[in-house]
Amino acid sequence: IYSLDERPLGLAPLPGAAFNVPVRIDILHRVVRYWRAKWQQGTHKAKSRAEVSGGGKKPWNQKKTGRARQGSIRSPLWKGGGVSHAPRPRSHAHALPRSTRLLGMRCALSAKINEGRFFVVDDL
Repeated sequence: IYSLDERPLGLAPLPGAAFNVPVRIDILHRVVRYWRAKWQQGTHKAKSRAEVSGGGKKPWNQKKTGRARQGSIRSPLWKGGGVSHAPRPRSHAHALPRSTRLLGMRCALSAKINEGRFFVVDDL
């Protein structure tokens, strides 16, 4: 236990069920991926060919021009056209069982203690 001015005040007993768990890298990886995906904003968006303005009329006739057939000037092949398979706003979060998340927290606390980077502050 430390004071706010970083003076050691003594030792505190810690429960072994939470602080003496074998560190499992696979569980830590799953929990970190879960939280980072949950925090990801997911507001990316681009317009598809249906959302780009214009392009209602066929640019030229289907036959007898010698040019390639085209149906709209807003096709993804054209400059100023829509984006094919455009990104859509969505949530990136995925499910992770509560027991796995708690095990991840216990593994993280145990790893901190094993590295000597876990400190308890007496009073704020």
